Amino acid sequence: MTIEETTEPTRQRRRRVPKAEASARLIEATIKLLRERPLDRVMNQAICAEADLNPSTILQHFGTLDNLLAATAKELVGRHVTRLLAGTGIPGTLDDPDVYLRNRMVAWMLLKGSDPSEYNSHVLARPDVMAYQEQSLKVGRRTAAAWTVATTLMVEAYSIFAATHALDDEEQSDVLTLLGSFRDHLPETESTLGWNS
Repeated sequence: MTIEETTEPTRQRRRRVPKAEASARLIEATIKLLRERPLDRVMNQAICAEADLNPSTILQHFGTLDNLLAATAKELVGRHVTRLLAGTGIPGTLDDPDVYLRNRMVAWMLLKGSDPSEYNSHVLARPDVMAYQEQSLKVGRRTAAAWTVATTLMVEAYSIFAATHALDDEEQSDVLTLLGSFRDHLPETESTLGWNS
């Protein structure tokens, strides 16, 4: 037996990845896999392989897969809010693939028993979002906050249940037209409610 026959191939060691980079890679890999696979098939090993990181990296940086999914949900909301405030990208929340993916993932996690507070987007606590809503809707803070909560709940429900209603293009257009009309008449509604004083 020669030395070559007894020597095992050396493993190529991965370079140490800084925490922020590793976390970002895990979140990006999670998003990619969530878009490609059923939610219940997105597991630690697949995420780490996609991110080109060791399987223990999720544990090191997030503690659990649930914590990684919560961080992924926050990232998806953050991307949507960034586009909203910049006035770029996808015009409607209903059409935003990041919002759609976040809502489906959160519903799945809640059904599995995750803590709902882990998935609160805290949009109402963001002064930049509320200022944008007040300005674009031409209403005060109370009305902007109520509209934001109402439309958030509608979008979350739409993301989960729209497919069960088999709406055709005209019906979908009618729903969006009606919501647009509600939005356009918010200043009058605010006045009728006495919320503008």
